Amino acid sequence: MIELRNARWAVAMAAAAVLVAGCSGKDDAADHSSAPTTPREQLVLTPEEFPAGTKKLDLPPEQLQSTVADLTATQQNATFTPAECGSTQQDLGAATKELLAQSSISAATGKSGQIFIEFVSGRTGDLQRIADGNKRCGSVEVVATYDGHQVTASERVTSQPVPQGLNGANAIAYHATSTATTDASGTPLTQNAYLGYAEVRGITVAVRVAALDDSLDQAAFDQFFVAAVQKVVKAA
Repeated sequence: MIELRNARWAVAMAAAAVLVAGCSGKDDAADHSSAPTTPREQLVLTPEEFPAGTKKLDLPPEQLQSTVADLTATQQNATFTPAECGSTQQDLGAATKELLAQSSISAATGKSGQIFIEFVSGRTGDLQRIADGNKRCGSVEVVATYDGHQVTASERVTSQPVPQGLNGANAIAYHATSTATTDASGTPLTQNAYLGYAEVRGITVAVRVAALDDSLDQAAFDQFFVAAVQKVVKAA
């Protein structure tokens, strides 16, 4: 039960991150002449294409939408420091509905509870906007109420080089660390994650690998990110 709850939160945070690309408005001017004819649901990685040792995680769309809706409501009533870093949450609900309607999703669990998530969106995101947002709000503190308890969380996002297999591609990668404490337990809970975004053939590919400790495997993330992008590159 704990693992599934953490999985839902990881999915929600991933969706919130991809949302920045989805609502950028860049899609209207994008050149889709080279877009794959392969159906989008066939562009995400299959369980066999995920890193070795992972197990498929089923994510029903209705469950994802419910999780993101809960997160949206929580964040809209939260206090952000710096305050301006909470402004993008105001339109999260409506934009998320549009995003999920245009995305295919694949996920798996790995060793030590790692969670692998991939989004392939029919919208072309604005990676510069994501980069600017992470630079401006690379260190944030959030105080919110969730399940009747006050949660205080701090998050730090730092840029990192994209995997060698994506050199020359329009791609960005980050490492994120978040620590949350509730008034119920007082025990800090730390989550580490690697995130990657790429624009290819009029499509946005986003991946996230997260764990609730320091057991993250960067090599597995690199493999995952490269495989996700290359599948779109090579698709018919």
